[in-house]
Amino acid sequence: MTLEEFLASKTPEFREKVKKEHSQMVLQHAISRLRYEQNLTQEEVARKLQLSQSVVGKIERNAMDVKLTDLVRYVNTLGGKLSLQVDLPSGKKISVPLTNFEHSKAFRKS
Repeated sequence: MTLEEFLASKTPEFREKVKKEHSQMVLQHAISRLRYEQNLTQEEVARKLQLSQSVVGKIERNAMDVKLTDLVRYVNTLGGKLSLQVDLPSGKKISVPLTNFEHSKAFRKS
């Protein structure tokens, strides 16, 4: 039985839950990969952000719920620049650079 066949045999609610969990896992992997591509550990990123390693781990695990300002700071700390692509119903794509955000309280040293 393939994954598609298995999912087809399940309820719509179950399939939606799997879809959401899959999206979360893909985003978690992508956020962690940013750090990995820079050959940095969570501890090294934490030092650069002046946070604990556990907070950096939480950011990576809860990527779907991280504030945009926190994600911008995380990406900037890794030397990257974050932008948002908006796909309009017309087919037009608009890219919005996300820079110069004020840091949120959630990302400050606790």
